[in-house]
Amino acid sequence: MRSDRAPGTAADFLATSFAGLGRFAPDPTDLVIGLVFRAAGPCPPVDAVRQRVASRLDRLSPLTERLVVGEGVRWEPDPDFDLAHHVRELPRQDGVAPARAVFAGSFDPARPPWGLWISDNGSGTWDAYYLVHHARQDAGAAARTVVALLGDDEPAPWRRTVRRRSWLHGWPGAVSLLPDLLRTRRAAEPAPRWPVGEGRVLSWAAVPVGALKQVAKRTGATVNQVHLAALADALAGWLPEVPRRQVCLPVETRRTGEPHDDFANRIGLVRVALPCGAGTPGGRLHDVVASVSRARTARHRRAWRDVSDNASARVAGRVLALTTDPAQVGVTVSSIRIAGPLDLMGARVLDVTAIPWLPPGHTCFALLVGYGDEVRLSVLAPEGAPDPSDLTRSWVQAVHALAGPDEATAVVASNMSDADDARS
Repeated sequence: MRSDRAPGTAADFLATSFAGLGRFAPDPTDLVIGLVFRAAGPCPPVDAVRQRVASRLDRLSPLTERLVVGEGVRWEPDPDFDLAHHVRELPRQDGVAPARAVFAGSFDPARPPWGLWISDNGSGTWDAYYLVHHARQDAGAAARTVVALLGDDEPAPWRRTVRRRSWLHGWPGAVSLLPDLLRTRRAAEPAPRWPVGEGRVLSWAAVPVGALKQVAKRTGATVNQVHLAALADALAGWLPEVPRRQVCLPVETRRTGEPHDDFANRIGLVRVALPCGAGTPGGRLHDVVASVSRARTARHRRAWRDVSDNASARVAGRVLALTTDPAQVGVTVSSIRIAGPLDLMGARVLDVTAIPWLPPGHTCFALLVGYGDEVRLSVLAPEGAPDPSDLTRSWVQAVHALAGPDEATAVVASNMSDADDARS
């Protein structure tokens, strides 16, 4: 059946969906996701950073496009694009600041929704903050964008993928997701609710990746499954106790060797009931391995690939809305791995910390970043919810419990004790 719809990009339903979520967000920066790259050496001048970015923008044309919301949602070139607005200096921060604090009133929906900030730490290191609206990119694409803009290698030109869809296409993928979605919805508990204030609280903690790997090797689990088991243990004490906590897990739908999708938004979502009730750490890991199996994750990845490639924005958006229903899901848990070592502006990157976004109605968003020899868990929560520093601290303790009494599981670093400094 031929489509009478206009061609669309491979993931324009995500742009539509995230733009729609923005109508319900208490703050527009809640839809912004980001990463902080800490590098060694003196901080480069902002003019030098702007010059580097300017020399590569022609290969990353999406960064010069703004999101236009009217009868529909579309991307269009910004006729008044001003690089100085998007690449700026940031005063020295205590810890890692949430997106709301970084933008500090400068977020402008009429401009391309991203920014790059350079901050001198005054201790022989500097930070590169990259923030982008989730309608434009996912966390993996954000990481690749920073490397493309500031890394040593010239990026290849970005190519826009265009596909033609009809109302019929994409139904196989959508239908295959429904049985699993209905099972999790029937088992769902109402998501907890608190009075939400204007502030946002960001906390993070890091542990050696070897701590998770040794558990994975011993049990046959994946590193991500070990992380989820530790987080399930932490959530049991952080939120009112229920036997199983419904969470959303993003899954990447890119295929290996698709350079045209490197800087796009390519994700799907899996609804999972994490075991947050009584039991042993090992028992929770066993339960997580069964709930978040490789086969189930691969099945959802294939289904979401079909939906994002072929379904109409209306069908795809409806499936996404059912999966993320805030009445039943109040926590999203994501993870990415960034290959290293990396150099930005000729300086070696020491560590990478995530700045999660906050879906409307969510209690928190947890984003794990693996880089080098450590993994860092960042948790963003609204003011009024339980303190996310308690969750990151409990996650570290749960990793300890799974790995056993070994110095390798010690906390590498955290800003758990600086929660007040991470508020905005």
